[in-house]
Amino acid sequence: MINYSIIIPTYKREIELSKCLELLYPQVLQNLDIETIVSADAQISDQLINSFNWVTFIYGPNKGPASNRNFAARKAKGEWLFFLDDDCLPQANWLSQAIKATSQENEIYCIEGKTSAIGEKKYFDEVAPINETGGKLWSCNFGVRKEVFLILNGFDEQFPIATMEDIDFKIRFESIGKIKFVNEMLVFHPWRRKKAFHNFNKRLLSQKQFRTKHYKHSIIKFRVQRIKILISSIPIHLIQLIKYKGYGFSFFLDKTLLNFCMIFI
Repeated sequence: MINYSIIIPTYKREIELSKCLELLYPQVLQNLDIETIVSADAQISDQLINSFNWVTFIYGPNKGPASNRNFAARKAKGEWLFFLDDDCLPQANWLSQAIKATSQENEIYCIEGKTSAIGEKKYFDEVAPINETGGKLWSCNFGVRKEVFLILNGFDEQFPIATMEDIDFKIRFESIGKIKFVNEMLVFHPWRRKKAFHNFNKRLLSQKQFRTKHYKHSIIKFRVQRIKILISSIPIHLIQLIKYKGYGFSFFLDKTLLNFCMIFI
């Protein structure tokens, strides 16, 4: 009987995926009621598939990570779904701590793990989905009961890019249940440099989708919040930019312009 399904969406990251699966293997080996599903939005080499014959490899709908996660979730056999990103490095007790957290309290239907970055940040335009105290529910490291995930229709696939869809899911989940933070459910995530203004319009449209869903009747409130965020973010980002000696200045312009445009969406 399968009680837990680990789901890893992937897209053209075989080296990173291999590292993730290598760290998972000794953890999965100790649990017979676990399945691991890798859902790919691009072709995977036979070498990788043969190297991890304990993994179920499937091909997703090629519509982005939200759609890919939903697709794999529907295929999963477990009562609980544990989500990882393909470039995450789950630490030794990640799986055992996740399982332990799901069995402690009956009313818990969603857990989020601790996500820390690898090494020190070197450039302003380096980003990582850090979550060291909870309250964020990044999609790279969390678990949810499958029945609840399906009731909520999973991640909203209407977001045009992988931006805000995990925050949207968190808000929708919190309307029906509690999220438990598990400090020991630790993964490391690499810093990645962001290309300035890449997919700028789609990112803005994702923000508009979020605003339409959650601030439909309070547009003024949303705009006031965005003005406050813009005003407070500029000096903070400038200080950071000075710290990193100006490396990532174009990304600073990207973030500032995005925050400005979000006032009017």
